[in-house]
Amino acid sequence: MIRTLLLFTGFFFLILFFDSCNLFRKTEKPITIRHNRKLEDKTADELLKAINDSSFSAQWISGKASVETDIEGKSNSFDISMRIRKDSVIWITISPLLGIEVARVLITRDSVKFMDRYHKKFQVTDYNFLNDLLRMNIDFEIVQGILTGNIFAYKKSKFNSVFIEENQYYILSSLGKHKLKRSLEEKDPNKPVIQDMWISDSSYRIIKLSIEDDRVDKSLITDYDDFRATSAGLFPFKSHTKIKAEKAVNISIEYSKIVVNEEQQFPFTIPGSYARIN
Repeated sequence: MIRTLLLFTGFFFLILFFDSCNLFRKTEKPITIRHNRKLEDKTADELLKAINDSSFSAQWISGKASVETDIEGKSNSFDISMRIRKDSVIWITISPLLGIEVARVLITRDSVKFMDRYHKKFQVTDYNFLNDLLRMNIDFEIVQGILTGNIFAYKKSKFNSVFIEENQYYILSSLGKHKLKRSLEEKDPNKPVIQDMWISDSSYRIIKLSIEDDRVDKSLITDYDDFRATSAGLFPFKSHTKIKAEKAVNISIEYSKIVVNEEQQFPFTIPGSYARIN
């Protein structure tokens, strides 16, 4: 249970914000992202600017979501409540379907704290623990980017190339154009980590992101769906992430409520009777 929750926590708990407060529920009409018949040619710099200008951005957020995880064939379903301050802190409570809180998580830029209320245990660690667990380099910016569908650079990737896929999406890639053909034809254990992002031509939001490191046979792919308009920009109410690393991990998140720019508190007091997990 603890390992499952920590794996989930390491990848998903942050959302960027900026503007006035709004409330959004599942009954809101989703935004349909449409595509032009012919995409205009763009440089990587032009596309990066459009993506950044269209990002979801706010200072505070709170929300509720249902989560499904599958780790090495073992499935779990639970609900989360979260409160977030941009670039600073992520606070989450985790409850099974009966609604009783079983765990609480507090993530900052340099620490991950986990409190197991059911077993009365806690853990205080950093991102090295998550990286060792998954054998991938995860930090606060990556968690933030994956949750919001906003751009981030894995291992400081530089985006050099823009490709067009079937006149539907731009693909922003860290792989140079002259290396693309070989990359598509065969696995190359000597090539660097490749990060690709599929971009909508109408909203410039990220529809899909992919990180692949063939040297160690690891990958992370996230698909976004059900984009809805908020005062902080379009937000994806659904996401699915598939991780191939030390373990095979699938994580699906579906939000039922999002509130932006209402200041939040982040209570996290560990009772003295709780045992520390080493």
